Amino acid sequence: MKHLVPLLFLFFFTTTNGQEWKLLYQNDENGKAVFGELIHLKEAVRSGKEVRIAWGFQHPEKAEVRVEHLADATFLTIQSDSIVYAQIRPITGQIPDFNNFQLLLKENLEWIFIGGTSGAMDTMTRNVITGEIVSHKLRTSNFKWFVKD
Repeated sequence: MKHLVPLLFLFFFTTTNGQEWKLLYQNDENGKAVFGELIHLKEAVRSGKEVRIAWGFQHPEKAEVRVEHLADATFLTIQSDSIVYAQIRPITGQIPDFNNFQLLLKENLEWIFIGGTSGAMDTMTRNVITGEIVSHKLRTSNFKWFVKD
């Protein structure tokens, strides 16, 4: 019974506050709109809405094997009123092991990411012990942009 009260509070709070993540915009790897209007994403950013970005990759040889990443944007930039960029908090590095269907953490490595509605993505991996930049890669990806509504 003592666990019921916190569960009821959690249920009440999450169902009555009405906030849900909704897909607002999606771009392909070349920056072309696939879903939604960029102006609505810019309005959401400018009005202070929470933004979450999603992207993914497919195994080069096995179409059924893929990873999808989702992260809350912690820093947002609108460049020249035409591109929205989202940066996420650095995370402990990880690498997918497609053969064993698991993710493995990379010891002492931190991964940093920024992605934009242009399809551009910039990532860096840094050794947290030495501070050395281990890799810095520019790539493209399609991105889904969610806002908490």
